Amino acid sequence: MASREFDIIIFGATGYTGRYVIEELAKTVQSTNLKWAIAGRNVEKLKESLTIVQEYLGDVLDISNTTIIEADVKNATSISDMCKRARLILNCVGPYKFFGEVVVAACVENGTHHVDLSGEMKYLETIQAKYFKSAGEKGVYIVEACGFDSIPADFGISALKKKFPGDLNSVEYFVEIGQGPSGRSTNIGTFLSAVHSVADFFNIKEYERELKKDVFKKDLVKSNHSLSWRFPPLFYSDEINGWCLWFIGPDERVLKRSQMFRYEYLNDRPVQSHGYVKMHSFLIALCFAFFCSLFGFLSMFSFGRSLLAKYPSFFTAGAFSTEGPTRQQVMEGTTTVTLLGKGWKNKLSEPTDQHTTPPDTQMKLTIKGPEPAYSLTAKCMVQAGVTIIQDTGKLPLEGGVLTPGVAFENTDLLQRLEKSGIAFKFENID
Repeated sequence: MASREFDIIIFGATGYTGRYVIEELAKTVQSTNLKWAIAGRNVEKLKESLTIVQEYLGDVLDISNTTIIEADVKNATSISDMCKRARLILNCVGPYKFFGEVVVAACVENGTHHVDLSGEMKYLETIQAKYFKSAGEKGVYIVEACGFDSIPADFGISALKKKFPGDLNSVEYFVEIGQGPSGRSTNIGTFLSAVHSVADFFNIKEYERELKKDVFKKDLVKSNHSLSWRFPPLFYSDEINGWCLWFIGPDERVLKRSQMFRYEYLNDRPVQSHGYVKMHSFLIALCFAFFCSLFGFLSMFSFGRSLLAKYPSFFTAGAFSTEGPTRQQVMEGTTTVTLLGKGWKNKLSEPTDQHTTPPDTQMKLTIKGPEPAYSLTAKCMVQAGVTIIQDTGKLPLEGGVLTPGVAFENTDLLQRLEKSGIAFKFENID
């Protein structure tokens, strides 16, 4: 693999997210000898993406001579040819539920690592079930959900676990998204991925059976000190001083698979977790809950999905649109993820051993970064890809389909994220 023409190829570089990934990769590799290219189905739009990103970069970097590769998910040969030229593919082409597997299959076949941004439960779990063994046999790492879903939560828990002074039992994480004077909007591509994923939550048992058959044989041991969802779904949190909602999304499933992997393959103690979204007021939280309920209901029906796709701005109160955010909106946005960990000072020797007393130690990790959907996501994806290339020997097993928390726990990803502008702050809580 080391002799290949490129270290990294960005596939889907014509999309809104892909342009921010180009920008982040160009900045990241300037002090390295890593070689990279961009790929997609439309060469003219790829050239346009380079022109737009060049405007972002100004005179700092010149990316005008970046190699362009034509590859289309509807042409499996072109995807295979692309994978043969690189050590790793950064795959930005979604919805992954429809277009993701052909790229993963080509990567496994050609011995190429793969990183995606998916938050689509069916894709994430079926890909792990189907390709875990073959990727491991090929020495290929397929690392899923390497954007805002799910590096802050999943890798954040791994980072907190490493810093925790004893046995970490449970983590509650709170997500807060900030916007600047220009407001906030998200491109319809991200929206459509969510729209087509809602119905998949009714098929969880089917995906779990496949994972149980092909990846996870053991049942997770349950702690005597279980973590329960806060009740009701809308509540005020004294810990972070704000109104919060349950965050029932892909992160919850990714985190569970990380714990199953640790218990099965690393003989490690599982960590319980639940996530919440912090809102700026009770009224905003109530409105957000209403729109989420409406969105979830409509997404269950084909006519509803058509309406959502046609009028995204109306059904989300302007949160999503066909135009997406402006550059200024992205630059003004912020993300804060707060992880509150509870556990014990003393460590038990076996993951099946049980603590007989309530948790006596707490630690907080605060992760602060830029706007989540594009800027922070691009940073997470690029640094994940570079970590696979440069820290391959620090990844678990010899390959496989992995979650980010499992894949990067013993790597230098945290330092790379900090260097890219994402801050990690650990605090002991009395």
